[in-house]
Amino acid sequence: MKQEMAGRMRAVLDAQRLTSLDTLWGLADGLKGMSQGQAASDALMRLAGELREFEMPLPIFSDRERSEWASGLRKNPHATLQVRTDLGRVMTRSRNDPQELTEARGLLTPFFRDLLVGLNYAYYEPPGAQMMHNNTLLVRSHDFSGQMTPTGEEAWQTPRMFGRGWTASGGAHLVGSLADLPYVLAQIEQDFIVPENVQSLIWADLVPEMLTTAVLPRWWRITPAELRAVALYQQFGEQLIAAGGSDAALRGRIVEILFDRMLPVRLDRFERAMAAGRSAEVLPELMPAEAAFLAAEYRRLHPAEAESMSGAGQELARLARENPTETSWARISEDFGVPHPALARTYAKELLTLKPLPTFLGYSSRLLAECWESNNLYWARLAHEKGHPPALLHRLIPMLTHRMVEKIFATHLEDWPAVLRAMRETGEEFRLDQIPSGLGGAAAAGL
Repeated sequence: MKQEMAGRMRAVLDAQRLTSLDTLWGLADGLKGMSQGQAASDALMRLAGELREFEMPLPIFSDRERSEWASGLRKNPHATLQVRTDLGRVMTRSRNDPQELTEARGLLTPFFRDLLVGLNYAYYEPPGAQMMHNNTLLVRSHDFSGQMTPTGEEAWQTPRMFGRGWTASGGAHLVGSLADLPYVLAQIEQDFIVPENVQSLIWADLVPEMLTTAVLPRWWRITPAELRAVALYQQFGEQLIAAGGSDAALRGRIVEILFDRMLPVRLDRFERAMAAGRSAEVLPELMPAEAAFLAAEYRRLHPAEAESMSGAGQELARLARENPTETSWARISEDFGVPHPALARTYAKELLTLKPLPTFLGYSSRLLAECWESNNLYWARLAHEKGHPPALLHRLIPMLTHRMVEKIFATHLEDWPAVLRAMRETGEEFRLDQIPSGLGGAAAAGL
């Protein structure tokens, strides 16, 4: 699995035509050796030639046309400098000048900068990414200074897309710092996801958050016991709802716990359904994060009763005694939670105790998106049901999240049931081995 993920990152670096780190280190060491009197070897000259393998595309407009039609937009001096760099010529010309050879190492700086930026892009590559593999200038054109924009005010702010649809701008690229890069890359790539339904409404702020939570977590430390615990938390929460129909005291405790997670209208619907003995009707409407939270809180507030309940409650209690650290709610929250950069100002993963926030466009839509915490919990439960090892979550979660986004068919900005339906439909496809083979390429085939 580690080799597969490394291969994905290398694919991005190759698509961006970035110079490898081995080549840069080899050239730096070779130039240092030449400054100390060593001769330039053929291998070193070949490495220098690799710097010139990338060429800028031929400009569509002349400088005069650009200044007339795209006033304020300037060429990218960073990329232009790389194209003009001929390290082989410098080594040939300066082989007897140690000072100039030492200074020539500085010519590697822009190539090293691009590699570091490219590694960040590759690490946070969203599922189904297209721009990274088809726009070879995306990394090189990342503008940290803001000088390619009309105002130049974007420097060191959260990056944003610039130049989309502007023929004379040199191509779409990001302007700003690397802060919030996972979300911004997902914002770019979400436009390439084709929904199943023509009328579907894919939220501009929800989908990037979902894609980010599919790639930002890494699952190397997850154990089979922890994966089992995630499934049991959800199962126990559902069993509590089902049992609440015949036990008024239990029903009251459930309502008290869910008050911190559900809006009053939904909570009232759940309470009425349980009181009428119709718990089965509302169970499909229970979000995985709500079910897991209900189970965790019930075990914390009523530990003796939780352990005495048959089924998932007893099994979870036994698993917790055997693996107290891996099955604790704090560990589950840290490993299977989602980042909340807008709510908590951090990319640390966490399951927050809060009700869904309303949306009125702008930044508030992102706050609304960060209220959705169910995906990773649900995909982990499916992985456990299918008997997959935890490491396979690296392949499984991005693939299923991408498929879920395709299925979203919402009618308004707060149509949460549409998101829940898309998630459960995707889960049912996975259970029945009906995930399209073309989805995620080798990922789907491997599953």
